[in-house]
Amino acid sequence: MVISSLVVEVMPNELQAACSSLAAINGVEVHGARDNRLVVTIEAETVDESHDIASSFISISGVYGINLVYANFEDDPTLARAQGRAIEGRTDPQ
Repeated sequence: MVISSLVVEVMPNELQAACSSLAAINGVEVHGARDNRLVVTIEAETVDESHDIASSFISISGVYGINLVYANFEDDPTLARAQGRAIEGRTDPQ
Protein backbone atom coordinates (compact mmCIF):
# COMPACT_ATOMS: atom_id res chain seq x y z
CA MET A 1 0.00 0.00 0.00
CA VAL A 2 1.27 3.44 -0.96
CA ILE A 3 0.01 6.49 0.93
CA SER A 4 0.65 9.97 -0.42
CA SER A 5 -0.31 13.37 0.91
CA LEU A 6 -0.72 16.30 -1.45
CA VAL A 7 -1.76 19.93 -1.51
CA VAL A 8 -3.95 20.64 -4.52
CA GLU A 9 -4.25 24.27 -5.60
CA VAL A 10 -7.59 25.27 -7.08
CA MET A 11 -9.12 28.42 -8.52
CA PRO A 12 -11.16 29.93 -5.64
CA ASN A 13 -14.44 29.99 -7.58
CA GLU A 14 -14.10 26.25 -8.35
CA LEU A 15 -13.04 25.02 -4.91
CA GLN A 16 -16.27 23.20 -3.98
CA ALA A 17 -16.65 21.51 -7.37
CA ALA A 18 -13.01 20.42 -7.37
CA CYS A 19 -13.36 19.09 -3.83
CA SER A 20 -16.35 16.97 -4.89
CA SER A 21 -14.56 15.72 -8.01
CA LEU A 22 -11.47 14.73 -6.05
CA ALA A 23 -13.48 12.98 -3.34
CA ALA A 24 -15.25 10.92 -6.02
CA ILE A 25 -11.97 9.34 -7.17
CA ASN A 26 -11.36 5.86 -5.76
CA GLY A 27 -8.54 5.96 -3.18
CA VAL A 28 -8.67 9.75 -2.73
CA GLU A 29 -9.73 11.50 0.46
CA VAL A 30 -10.05 15.26 0.88
CA HIS A 31 -9.18 16.26 4.44
CA GLY A 32 -9.75 19.98 4.35
CA ALA A 33 -9.55 23.27 2.54
CA ARG A 34 -7.85 26.54 3.29
CA ASP A 35 -7.92 29.51 0.97
CA ASN A 36 -7.50 27.94 -2.47
CA ARG A 37 -5.73 24.76 -1.28
CA LEU A 38 -7.06 21.28 -0.57
CA VAL A 39 -5.26 18.72 1.58
CA VAL A 40 -5.65 15.33 -0.07
CA THR A 41 -4.41 11.80 0.53
CA ILE A 42 -4.15 8.99 -1.99
CA GLU A 43 -4.10 5.32 -1.04
CA ALA A 44 -2.97 3.08 -3.89
CA GLU A 45 -1.38 -0.32 -4.38
CA THR A 46 1.75 0.93 -6.17
CA VAL A 47 3.78 4.11 -6.65
CA ASP A 48 2.82 4.10 -10.33
CA GLU A 49 -0.89 3.89 -9.49
CA SER A 50 -0.54 6.73 -6.98
CA HIS A 51 1.26 8.85 -9.58
CA ASP A 52 -1.43 8.14 -12.17
CA ILE A 53 -4.18 9.17 -9.75
CA ALA A 54 -2.37 12.39 -8.80
CA SER A 55 -1.67 13.17 -12.45
CA SER A 56 -5.39 12.88 -13.20
CA PHE A 57 -6.12 15.79 -10.84
CA ILE A 58 -4.94 18.33 -13.42
CA SER A 59 -7.90 17.38 -15.64
CA ILE A 60 -10.33 18.55 -12.95
CA SER A 61 -11.73 21.97 -13.72
CA GLY A 62 -10.05 24.68 -11.65
CA VAL A 63 -7.05 22.62 -10.52
CA TYR A 64 -3.80 24.39 -11.38
CA GLY A 65 -1.25 22.93 -8.97
CA ILE A 66 -0.50 19.54 -7.43
CA ASN A 67 2.20 19.40 -4.76
CA LEU A 68 3.42 16.18 -3.18
CA VAL A 69 4.04 16.62 0.53
CA TYR A 70 4.66 13.07 1.72
CA ALA A 71 4.78 9.55 0.30
CA ASN A 72 5.19 6.22 2.06
CA PHE A 73 5.82 3.42 -0.40
CA GLU A 74 7.75 0.81 1.55
CA ASP A 75 4.94 -1.72 1.03
CA ASP A 76 4.76 -1.34 -2.77
CA PRO A 77 4.95 -4.93 -4.10
CA THR A 78 6.34 -3.80 -7.47
CA LEU A 79 9.27 -2.08 -5.79
CA ALA A 80 10.03 -5.17 -3.70
CA ARG A 81 10.12 -7.31 -6.86
CA ALA A 82 12.32 -4.76 -8.66
CA GLN A 83 14.70 -4.60 -5.70
CA GLY A 84 14.90 -8.39 -5.62
CA ARG A 85 15.82 -8.47 -9.32
CA ALA A 86 18.49 -5.81 -8.78
CA ILE A 87 20.03 -7.75 -5.89
CA GLU A 88 19.97 -11.02 -7.87
CA GLY A 89 21.82 -9.37 -10.76
CA ARG A 90 24.43 -7.70 -8.53
CA THR A 91 28.00 -8.84 -9.10
CA ASP A 92 29.83 -6.72 -6.54
CA PRO A 93 30.36 -8.14 -3.04
CA GLN A 94 28.53 -6.47 -0.18
